[in-house]
Amino acid sequence: MNVIGLEVSTSAAKCVLFSAPEGIVDAVEVPFPKSVTDKVTQDAEGMVAAALQALKCLVGRTTREISALGLAGTWHSLLLLDGDGRPLGPISLWSDLSAAPSVAQLRKDRGLVQACYQKTGCVVHATYPVYKYYHLARTSPQKVKQARYVSSQVEYLYQALTGERAVSSCTASGTGLFNIHSLDWDGELLDLAGLHRDQLGQLREVFHWRGLKASIAQEVGLKPGLPVTVGGADGAMHHVASGGTHGGIMSFSVGTSGAMRLAVDAPWIPEEPSIWCYYLYGGKRLVGAATNGAANCIDWFLDRWGHGSGGYEDWGRAAAAVDVETAPIFLPFLYGERCPGWDENRPGGFVRLKAHHGPAELYYSILEGVLLNLYQCYLILTETAGVPEGILVSGGIMHAPFWLQLACDLLGRDLWTTGTKNDSTLGAALVALASIGGEVETLPGPAPTVVCRPSSTDRTNLYRERFQKYLELYQATGTE
Repeated sequence: MNVIGLEVSTSAAKCVLFSAPEGIVDAVEVPFPKSVTDKVTQDAEGMVAAALQALKCLVGRTTREISALGLAGTWHSLLLLDGDGRPLGPISLWSDLSAAPSVAQLRKDRGLVQACYQKTGCVVHATYPVYKYYHLARTSPQKVKQARYVSSQVEYLYQALTGERAVSSCTASGTGLFNIHSLDWDGELLDLAGLHRDQLGQLREVFHWRGLKASIAQEVGLKPGLPVTVGGADGAMHHVASGGTHGGIMSFSVGTSGAMRLAVDAPWIPEEPSIWCYYLYGGKRLVGAATNGAANCIDWFLDRWGHGSGGYEDWGRAAAAVDVETAPIFLPFLYGERCPGWDENRPGGFVRLKAHHGPAELYYSILEGVLLNLYQCYLILTETAGVPEGILVSGGIMHAPFWLQLACDLLGRDLWTTGTKNDSTLGAALVALASIGGEVETLPGPAPTVVCRPSSTDRTNLYRERFQKYLELYQATGTE
């Protein structure tokens, strides 16, 4: 049986063709042009066009019969639609923190902050769509009055492919409007935002599907009525592909941003807002942490000071030669903070910088600082949900051997991998396969293998000492 996973991310549309006995057969990626996204917002029609382009390309390269199509998209996006279901503006992505001023006012009410977090598993933060909408209602009331429906990136793609307005509970759980206990839209938060239930999509499990529209089927070369799943969030689909739904497995991805996740059977929400808790499927929840700063901090550095001075491999070799003990500490909050402090205005940059430090030391410090923030989250997450049996790593870090080893040494754990390039796209394909028969836990995914082992106890201790210095600086530089 052959299925396709189709994902729309922050920067590209991605497709994989998956065969139950063979695994991934083919893959296509179509980057979004600058006219479609600036990585903070995204043109909805341009996003759909790129997705269809990737899908058509993949289908055109195979003679296999396709049995289902699974969708995935970014968590925490907001799209306003008019009465005819047409976009009233661009999609606001997770990285759009323009709602920060309104959120700062809400956070003055400590009781409200605690109530929202305990009910939804989402911290009061500008990342989440409920607060993006709340901000728009106060700063652009006319635009909000025009909005008949409130949607998201993957919802709009699903609507374009099938004609149905629906959203998976998985995607909905990242809006800040979804009650993680009752698994329904939360009435009090709807009132806070000024929304009505009929403005939101019908809640469905991630395996729910509708048939592909005939016009789209003809355009991309698939059969009309092909099952198309409602769409899951990228982080959740990544966890599905990692085999983490069995429990005991942490998925650990370091790309543009960073994230780590564990599947649990009931909501796990600490008293103090720090990590998040979202819905997966079948009563399972994901607890995890996500950071805003990762490879985007590296790109920031290279865009300004790395031109003509080698690629990632050359910079990695230079970083490996740095004297770690005397290197500056980097706070990776150039794009604000999500976990664990959720401070949109937290400053980032180099601390303990000396005149003798050069580009190699700065580059090393960025690699280390990203991981120190993630290790900070790891400690909180494992204190809440327990230490995982295994850690599966993925993302851009897989192409940076020194960075991967640094992560392994800091964690002091073996790191495993499935070797899949786009785990979340594969997860969408696995959900598609499950939607037409079978249980996702028993579906054939790539077997994980060890990709990195800690180099020495001394190295781990050195990085842990650096982590203590990072914590001191972290605690001294917050804005709230």
